[in-house]
Amino acid sequence: MIQVKVDRLRAAMKAIDEVVEKRSTVPILSNVLIRSTPGQMTLIGTDMDIMVEKVVDLEDAGANKAMDFTVDATTLKQIAAKLSADGVATIEADGNTGIKIKCGRARFKLPTLPTDDFPVLAAGDWDAQWEVSATMLIDMIESVRFAQSTEETRYYLNGIYLHVPDDSECQFAVATDGSRLARFHVEVPEGAGDMPGIIIGRKAVKALADLLDAEGGTVDVAVSASKWRMEIGTTVLTGKAIDGQFPDYTRVIPAANDKAAWIYPGPLAEAVERVLTISSDKSRAIALEFSRDLLVLTVSSPENGTAREEVECEYDSDPLRIGFNGRFLLDMLGRLKGTDAKETRAQVKMADEAAPTLWQQSDDARQLYVLMPMRV
Repeated sequence: MIQVKVDRLRAAMKAIDEVVEKRSTVPILSNVLIRSTPGQMTLIGTDMDIMVEKVVDLEDAGANKAMDFTVDATTLKQIAAKLSADGVATIEADGNTGIKIKCGRARFKLPTLPTDDFPVLAAGDWDAQWEVSATMLIDMIESVRFAQSTEETRYYLNGIYLHVPDDSECQFAVATDGSRLARFHVEVPEGAGDMPGIIIGRKAVKALADLLDAEGGTVDVAVSASKWRMEIGTTVLTGKAIDGQFPDYTRVIPAANDKAAWIYPGPLAEAVERVLTISSDKSRAIALEFSRDLLVLTVSSPENGTAREEVECEYDSDPLRIGFNGRFLLDMLGRLKGTDAKETRAQVKMADEAAPTLWQQSDDARQLYVLMPMRV
């Protein structure tokens, strides 16, 4: 028998739900594995590439008994969501093939599957281990995750590349889909200097970001060439690294762009949003025309007409007209504007209408973005 507060069960199932397969062809992958001791229970969910383990304290520890079972994760999550948050749920065995859940006047009987069939990711040996604050890790993830690719044929771009280059004092997180690139760096944490470069997949990135928001605090990180592990409070997230070679992204970062403009990302993003209102195509193409201390945004649509808006900037090079994917431009400006959207400045460096553009708050800023132009 297990006695657990409903609000704790809800929080645990929310974490498990990040990775559990909803429509898996392998039934056991739709289940959560629950193992209990007299004082705690551990809930485990996996899709065989990512695994979440969540430890929950039980009520009336002396009255609980050890249990070991798997049950459908979605059903258990829905039950927990509909019970009273301040209630206590009692879970006990119902023969050898099911469990019974009681809370107040509610009663449920659920079937279970054998625990021996449940796949658990083995930890293995780690090549590097370090600590990082949840705040810093969230900042790192959110600064680059929007640039992850969704193209399955280039699976090695479907995530964030975390690495420490040879002879570097910085650890980098990088994402790219071929049309844009986002990079974020921090000083190498103690213990991370010898880490192998790993690619953390897109689904794992989302799960990690959500868990960091929920838990906070300090994160214990461990990596090997094929796996990674993040311990966040009472939650452990373990995953397989994407088995592929991340391309040498440094070759696409422009080093000789000689036309520089200073802009305010917040007001510019608002102007971009306004002119894109009339856009009718998927790319939401937008033209930026730079002239002395003036930036003009234009959007044209055969169905909806045209839109134009002027924005202040600092620019003293030759006039330049360059086009971008408006959605990609907004994603990047959203990260560049920071918390003080009205006052934060950023610089864009350009060469011509066809060359990659470089966007940063300063030359040594943690965030660096490369955006490829498009014909408009």
